[in-house]
Amino acid sequence: MQYRYEQIAGILENKIRNGEWQIGQKIPGELALAGEFHVGRSTIRETLNILQQKGMVDKRHGSGTYVKENKQKMENPIMFLSSIGQMIENAGYEAGSIFYSVTHETPDLVVSERLGLSQQDRIVVMNRERTANGVPVVFSYNIFPEKLVGDIFDEGLKGSIFQLLRDKCGVTIAGADTFIKGVNPNNAWDELALVYLKEPVVLLEQLHVNDEGIPVLFSYDYIRTDIMNLHLRRKM
Repeated sequence: MQYRYEQIAGILENKIRNGEWQIGQKIPGELALAGEFHVGRSTIRETLNILQQKGMVDKRHGSGTYVKENKQKMENPIMFLSSIGQMIENAGYEAGSIFYSVTHETPDLVVSERLGLSQQDRIVVMNRERTANGVPVVFSYNIFPEKLVGDIFDEGLKGSIFQLLRDKCGVTIAGADTFIKGVNPNNAWDELALVYLKEPVVLLEQLHVNDEGIPVLFSYDYIRTDIMNLHLRRKM
């Protein structure tokens, strides 16, 4: 049996999770909440203490109580390959995306070597940010051979890259070589990712291949380390 303050905490938590109360928003005061739920202010204080312990609200002396960005971490075992969106949803969050740009370019030497391209080949570079319950968690540079994807990304992308490659190009991602790297603020791409995410990040440099081992996607994925845990089990 739940106490009344626990029941109210569950109701208020749902308001935060479903977006009715946004991050940074000041929530109704103790008196207003006590009147809404027909309880005493001491019950509301216990309720707010629960939400504060869960990291969902911030009680500011003399100002009120505000919705706080939930820093609960998502576990991501990187020995299994899944899309960023799948990983977010598997952790119980709603995956979203903010599309920034797509360009058709001539690749530099590094990208040409990774994707096995000639000097005449061109690439498609797509930048986008992935969100979990509306909170930015990943910023990605996704690089494809133009001869493989054509213009399928020119109008933007809302869902999964893996799914679109299967549906539009008949390409199935079978695996990826992943390198875990630190971020260099003097690197232009690293610097831009830091501007968007505004938090400590780690870089996953990934080369994705199809079921024949042919490179089809080279990506730089910048991941917020305050929200996502990356772990790998190593054996002797």
